[in-house]
Amino acid sequence: MKIAELGTGTGVWLFEAAKYLPPPTQLDGFDISDEQFPLKEQCPSNLRFGIMDSFVDPPTSLVVQYDVVHLRMWTSNFRNRDSGVIIHHVMELLKPGGFIQWEEADLTHQVVVGEKAKQFEAGVDPLITVEFIVSSWVPNLSKRVKQIGFLLIEFEWQQFQNNLMNLCTNTYLLALREILQGIRQSCPSEAVIEHEIALQHLLSEERRSIVYNWSPTTLLGQRPPEDLISVSK
Repeated sequence: MKIAELGTGTGVWLFEAAKYLPPPTQLDGFDISDEQFPLKEQCPSNLRFGIMDSFVDPPTSLVVQYDVVHLRMWTSNFRNRDSGVIIHHVMELLKPGGFIQWEEADLTHQVVVGEKAKQFEAGVDPLITVEFIVSSWVPNLSKRVKQIGFLLIEFEWQQFQNNLMNLCTNTYLLALREILQGIRQSCPSEAVIEHEIALQHLLSEERRSIVYNWSPTTLLGQRPPEDLISVSK
């Protein structure tokens, strides 16, 4: 079996998968830069990393090579781009009958509890959408996958379990702090500074009385097996 991950980053998902899959399974992680790749000496023998821009056609050496292609947390990568480009390239990488597995952060369906948190959300969401992240494609991911020719097996929205909500709130708020810092550097304004101050207030004084989570979304699809492809043609 051969598994690829696009936008692998540090490869944390592949390292975890390697714990549970038999050694003959080949695990390949691809990203546009090797900046976050681990050292080769840190990787098991069946795990390797390579540089690839997933927004351009994959090299012919990788076409129809994989049984599974995994993607995770692409929300910030589709600014002014169509998710269909990536989905087409996943289709090219997969063997007939292979699977696409996608885990995503749906920022259009957030779980926000607490008056101060809701006020912050109402102010910061339009700013982030305009300046940094477009996540409206996430709820439509299942339709886009089917349009491109995949068989949809599962598409599901979830909420974090109660025992994970505090951890996920901390993680999300810290991520928002970095996003606001990036926006301020590219287009400084008083509004951004005001949101940064409000966010710091949430992280300190209001932290124990709020929940601020995005909705984890999962998709599983399949490239049609060869017999179905032949029939459709």
